[in-house]
Amino acid sequence: MERISRDDLIRSFLNFYADTGPPENTPPAFRHAAYYAEPEMDSEMKARLRRFEKLRQEVDARSLESLPEPLSPELKLDYADELNPRQLLAATTTEGPLLVLAGAGSGKTRTLIYRLSYLLEKGVAPERILLLTFTRKASAEMLLRARLLLQSERAEKVMGGTFHSVASHLLRRYAKLLDLDPHFSIIDTVDSEDIIDLIRQELKFDKKSRAFPKKSRIQELISRSRNCQMALADVIARDYTGLEDYLEELQTLETVYHEYKRRHSLLDYDDLLIQVDQQLRANPTFKRSVQNLFDYVMVDEYQDTNLVQKSFADQLCERHKNLMVVGDDAQSIYGFRGAELENILLFPESWPTCKIVRLEQNYRSTQPLLDFSNDLLKQARLGYPKKLFSLRTAGVAPVICRHYSAEDEAIWVVDRVLELREQGLELKDMAVLYRSGFHSGFIQTELLRRSIPYVVYGGIRFIERRHVKDLVALARLLLNPYDAIAWHRILKLIPGVGQVTARKIIEGIRTHQGQFVLNGMSQKKFAPALLELQASLEQGRQQLSVAEQLGTLQNYYTPLLKQVESDWKTRTPDLDILLQLAQKYKKLETFLSDFALDPPSQKYQDGTTPMIDEREERPLVLSTVHSAKGLEWSAVFVPHLLDGLLPSARSLKRLDELEEERRLFYVACTRAKEYLYLSYPAWHQNYDAVFTQVSRFIQVYAEP
Repeated sequence: MERISRDDLIRSFLNFYADTGPPENTPPAFRHAAYYAEPEMDSEMKARLRRFEKLRQEVDARSLESLPEPLSPELKLDYADELNPRQLLAATTTEGPLLVLAGAGSGKTRTLIYRLSYLLEKGVAPERILLLTFTRKASAEMLLRARLLLQSERAEKVMGGTFHSVASHLLRRYAKLLDLDPHFSIIDTVDSEDIIDLIRQELKFDKKSRAFPKKSRIQELISRSRNCQMALADVIARDYTGLEDYLEELQTLETVYHEYKRRHSLLDYDDLLIQVDQQLRANPTFKRSVQNLFDYVMVDEYQDTNLVQKSFADQLCERHKNLMVVGDDAQSIYGFRGAELENILLFPESWPTCKIVRLEQNYRSTQPLLDFSNDLLKQARLGYPKKLFSLRTAGVAPVICRHYSAEDEAIWVVDRVLELREQGLELKDMAVLYRSGFHSGFIQTELLRRSIPYVVYGGIRFIERRHVKDLVALARLLLNPYDAIAWHRILKLIPGVGQVTARKIIEGIRTHQGQFVLNGMSQKKFAPALLELQASLEQGRQQLSVAEQLGTLQNYYTPLLKQVESDWKTRTPDLDILLQLAQKYKKLETFLSDFALDPPSQKYQDGTTPMIDEREERPLVLSTVHSAKGLEWSAVFVPHLLDGLLPSARSLKRLDELEEERRLFYVACTRAKEYLYLSYPAWHQNYDAVFTQVSRFIQVYAEP
């Protein structure tokens, strides 16, 4: 009997049911493209929808239509000429709570900069203004542009930074008031995972007959519990049902983890915000002191805030109520990190006197592309109404194309890339955006086959490289001698020092109030190495500048690096970069805080062949949609648009998760300035399903 290939079987199936539709008992993955199961809604979700709908209807009533006050003729900047009418309203409405719904590409950063300038021109002291962003780079660029606008250095005195960096500043500034060691160490996610792994081994949870969850999953679970302000058991019941059998052990691990950090003066990212938030609630003196620092607070990317960040901002502004938040509910795509869409949706409920400004003029895309994006939003069940428009009325509509296989789709995408390149568009002005990394596999293969250079967002971040973390751990010991996780990292580099010995050394340091004592180990082979480490740390503490401190530690560390890494020569330039960064700092604690909270930007991971020609053209970008948020390209390709891939199959049971997938697709489409290419194969198979339906988000546009 002749064997029928899988491809031929699926092709026959698709052709047979192209017009008539499948029988009733056909699995959902094979049903006709017109059928899409909608998520079931419980009473809680229905109540939420009614609540949102009420607020949606209030948008027009709360929307500002005229300036709160006439602009003074003595202002240095011509705000009315530099901003469109809606931007002008947002920039000059400074008193009371204000929600700015800034559509994609509508100039929200420009609006924030001019608002900051307007406050300074009105005579507000720069120290009384707080700008909260999600990256230090964003706040630094805004303050710099405000300074250039006004030709004044006053803008540099504005307090600007991330939620975490501002929280860190407040904790160190008021440490005595909070009964906190001001020299606490800030640990990153990898450090948190290492502590969890250490505790897991101590409690022998890794020795059980069943496979205990990995350290990264446990850290993620604990972090989500805290950011969503939910008990660990509730988070597991909602998002991690596969871990229910481990609940008791995980609760024990969580408790010990927090106690470990407390004993060793360590704070993780979540601790910074949670401690400030809790102290604002429980410590009236601290609350008064912090609230008296600022008269105006501005929050960027408000749709990405979690519950703790919302509470932090609310409490800062409880006295003066001058809170301005800027964001786009249609670009809220970080629910998996704890971002809470309801923060922006329910802002008018939290602040009943708030006014609303909608920024809808788009400066990025052509109108045909915006028409498509606007249609996507019309179908959304959660979110505020908005209709983006552009003065660039000419342009081409999105191209949507169906292909037989993923291989055919990849060939089509690369053909279009080369066509655009021949028309004069550079590779760097094009991007392929996808829901998950595996969606790019065939496209990467085709690019390699044709020797087309590309880069993929990802790779090991600078801060996560082993040798960089080692040197930073040494620097942390200068500041906090109780930092057990840094001690563990460094002691493991010394031959002969195992986990048991390291634990004894660390306990001895704690017993002797941070002093390094050998405790009867003077006869051990590794004793001279320990004494050398002690001497290097002492020498480092005596240096006057941060760069000199790190230089001393590098001199100690480099011989160790030579012993443990054969490619140590290729790693040492990274240590030189670290020293260059340190030269900008006057205090070690500031350097370590900035480095932990906002490390040097993530590098591209270059998975390419040699460049096309000797000009070394900058390559095509391949990226997940999540990593592409905030960026833009002339041409954008979004492949693998099958239901179950985008939207993800895991999102189809809950309306809020399905709506986040819609917003994710919206973000992908609004990255394009001139060309948007959407494609999908006729089928895709993974380990447990076959997907054949076109994504519900483009079903009305797709080929029959």
